[in-house]
Amino acid sequence: MIKIGEINTLTVISKNTSGFLLEHPEGDESVFLPGALAPEDLSIGSELEAFISVDKSGSLTCSTEIPNTLVGEYGFLKVVETQSFGAFLDWGVTKDLFVPDTEQKERVRLGENHLIRVCIDTKTDKIYGTTKVNKYIQNSQFDIEAESEVQIVPISNEELGYRCIINKKYIGMIYHNEIYQDINLGLPLQGQVKKIREDGLVDASLQLPGFKNVINSKEKVLEYLKEIGGSSPLNDKSSPEEIRATLNMSKKTFKSCIGMLFKDKIILIKKDGIELLAK
Repeated sequence: MIKIGEINTLTVISKNTSGFLLEHPEGDESVFLPGALAPEDLSIGSELEAFISVDKSGSLTCSTEIPNTLVGEYGFLKVVETQSFGAFLDWGVTKDLFVPDTEQKERVRLGENHLIRVCIDTKTDKIYGTTKVNKYIQNSQFDIEAESEVQIVPISNEELGYRCIINKKYIGMIYHNEIYQDINLGLPLQGQVKKIREDGLVDASLQLPGFKNVINSKEKVLEYLKEIGGSSPLNDKSSPEEIRATLNMSKKTFKSCIGMLFKDKIILIKKDGIELLAK
């Protein structure tokens, strides 16, 4: 069955001078792809990943351009045009995503980036965006759990931390007191789930939990020492700010790392810093 607003794997069943007719292998619906939009090597029997939407008349349309945010997903999208009846946002393809004025929590402005959920009108099958996301957050059905590895996209800097999109499906937060690296809005990061909250939000972290974090950070300290010639003025007396600026980690993690490296006879801990032992 062809799914509107999603990526579909379709098979070419016929060809004419105008283009190709494609069909989903599990259904009897077909959709036309103009030849001008088709890959050069496309032929009968070929499989093709395509994005399906509907046009103004309600007919299915097929495109090999894939939006960066699909139906049911959240995106951090830029407003590229505004009208009295709504706005258009860039979602990575030629045809911009329409956000009706009735689906704007607050009026969006040209050039702004906004948290958007991509939706589909169940009556017309037309795709649209909304900034009114609270009801979707509250009704989230999770396929992640605590300690799941996830993609985290920070979208706004708030009092407690950065509001984020998690795996394109959920909204959550990474907290300021647990961040030890520079954050750029819209830039994807890897992290882990700390907690799924009852309100539908996700508490996440850029740090691995507990012992896993120390093991990963230990390798970072070793690489740092090798890169700078084997010795560093950093030690367990250094300030948290200095450690964070140099290694993007907390002082607690750093102290655990150098303690393990010292115990394994890989480094020396001295009054004026740490030193990599020659092997």
